[in-house]
Amino acid sequence: MSNEVDAKTARERAKAIAEQRRAERRNRKRRCVVCGVEESDKTPLTAHPEGIGPACKDEVTCQARRAASGR
Repeated sequence: MSNEVDAKTARERAKAIAEQRRAERRNRKRRCVVCGVEESDKTPLTAHPEGIGPACKDEVTCQARRAASGR
């Protein structure tokens, strides 16, 4: 009986951990691969033309931010 209780507790704990990780993934802010700024209403991100990840929608502003940060 003890093994069944331990197995059930372990499954429930694994489910809770998995749900927590899913929630963290949903709430994580994306970052631009070019300048590193976080996604917001002012800086919406789109797919990078070369397919390397999310990038700023306004390419000119993104390049200016990158130059200013000295990356």
